[in-house]
Amino acid sequence: MKAVNVGRVLLVLGAAFAAAASTTSNSKPAVQNAASPSGAPQPTQMDPANAMGLWKSSFGAVKVESDGRGAMGSVHGVWVYDRGGAEVIGYFAGPLNGNVLEFTWQEPAADGTSLAGAGYLVFDPYGQKFTGKWWTNGRDRQGEWTGWRAQATTAEEYPPPADDYQPPPTNY
Repeated sequence: MKAVNVGRVLLVLGAAFAAAASTTSNSKPAVQNAASPSGAPQPTQMDPANAMGLWKSSFGAVKVESDGRGAMGSVHGVWVYDRGGAEVIGYFAGPLNGNVLEFTWQEPAADGTSLAGAGYLVFDPYGQKFTGKWWTNGRDRQGEWTGWRAQATTAEEYPPPADDYQPPPTNY
């Protein structure tokens, strides 16, 4: 791994720990009886293990795992994609309520700052696919995020995103 990429990974990991700490320090139920403020649909029952593991997605390789803090249903993960020849590693975390994950996310921007926002993913109860939405904190960028179960074991085995995929702009 190149020194630049090591620095980026360390930056993302540091941000991840800060995001995880702030998420757990003032956490509240993500979905209550009323509609979620994020627009996420009402959850249905699902074994949390069905969301864990490796995925392929419209943003490249994704890994979802329990946050290990003992908080029931709290998960975090990473995604990796190529932006103009540079590997980008993003981080997300949030509560998994049934089959709905409401998360906050961040990734390094091309100018060395950080881009952040929120979103939600809805997993099919069998753990074979997900669909969802994401947006930046300023709501100036938004999009859809889809994924399907990965059969690959390494990042090199993941195919590139679909032909119609448009990565985020590089002029953050």
